Amino acid sequence: MTARPKVPQIYLTFFASIYALQGVTVAYLLNYNKKYMIDAGVDPRTVAFVQSAVLMTLVLKFLLGPISDRVNLLGLGHRRPYIVLGLLIEGSALVGLSLIHPARHLAAYALMAVASIGGMSLFDTCCDGMVVDVTPPEDRSRVQGTLMVSRFLATMICTFGFGAWIEQTGLGPGRSSGVLWTCASMGLIPLTLSMFVREPIRAFDHELFHWSALRVMVRPRSLAILGFGAAYGIIGLGVEFNLPLYYDALHFSQGDVGRFGAIRYMGRAAGASLLPILATRISLKGRLTIGILGLAITAAAQVLVCDGWSAGALAFVFGMANGWDDAVFCVLAMEASDPRMAASTYALFMAASNLSVAGDALFAQALATAQQNYRVVLASAGALALLILAIVPILSREPKPTHDKP
Repeated sequence: MTARPKVPQIYLTFFASIYALQGVTVAYLLNYNKKYMIDAGVDPRTVAFVQSAVLMTLVLKFLLGPISDRVNLLGLGHRRPYIVLGLLIEGSALVGLSLIHPARHLAAYALMAVASIGGMSLFDTCCDGMVVDVTPPEDRSRVQGTLMVSRFLATMICTFGFGAWIEQTGLGPGRSSGVLWTCASMGLIPLTLSMFVREPIRAFDHELFHWSALRVMVRPRSLAILGFGAAYGIIGLGVEFNLPLYYDALHFSQGDVGRFGAIRYMGRAAGASLLPILATRISLKGRLTIGILGLAITAAAQVLVCDGWSAGALAFVFGMANGWDDAVFCVLAMEASDPRMAASTYALFMAASNLSVAGDALFAQALATAQQNYRVVLASAGALALLILAIVPILSREPKPTHDKP
């Protein structure tokens, strides 16, 4: 029996280190950067504006795809040199954040924060392009499961670790700089590994790159994938971002809130790691149905939280459903991406899931309409998730080739 082709281990380790670095950076910037600025004396409304600008940089990362797909950087390649450049930009910007006082030099601090996410967006987009370049169809589930687990575990560990560290040192300029330096130093791992991976072999640029590859994005199945990514992301993240407030309304301590958050990331890692194990035994239709039903049931089931044990258990299964859906969506996006513009088309699919940042505002608006009744909104979120089942038949069809044969 012929063994199925797999991504070489050095590539998989390299990709996993990049995804883990994303988790490290996100753990700090999303959990601690806002409070860092407030403790430094910046007005909370200004902090919210700066944080929105930083997140918008992440949403717009798909614009970097065509550069990597089209331009061979200094003759060094289309992927690896951009990844290295992004790692250097992000690491330098994180160090810069530790040296700039946000209240005294707000514009400089904001630009440095945007640069850090810009660097991450660059190496993330080009890494995704490289993943599509080297991953055979038979290995997509294993690769995406590994990458999702790497990111979720890094986020979970660093959220815990940074929190404990900051609790000892305090948060603010001159007190928690070591955390930022640690985030920056983590980039040395993928930088070192980059010396041991080869640039994927491509045809000549003028023979390979075609703007017509973007037409793949308007195919019915591609539109269904985009709809799936946006829908599950908005519902999942809308619930995720508001669970801490829900726990607070139930009078859990902040320590409990932090533990439940870490448990959700453990669940995400578990859900993502299950996909490659079960993918060969469950049809695509089955995988999609499991993910959607899992999200619907676990989102609505949060109304059953009554003590620490139930909150922890429901946090874990909710995380599992989201981790499974993340991995399924990434596999679908890889499958639908056109190799002539792999970084661009894959990043455009990812942009749909990035629309999930709107879930926070939509959940808050629904909560205001429901007069702060969390249980009504959580149950409604679960019911809305069931509507995603309507596009499962389209998503389950055999995909057409993503580009014309020569």
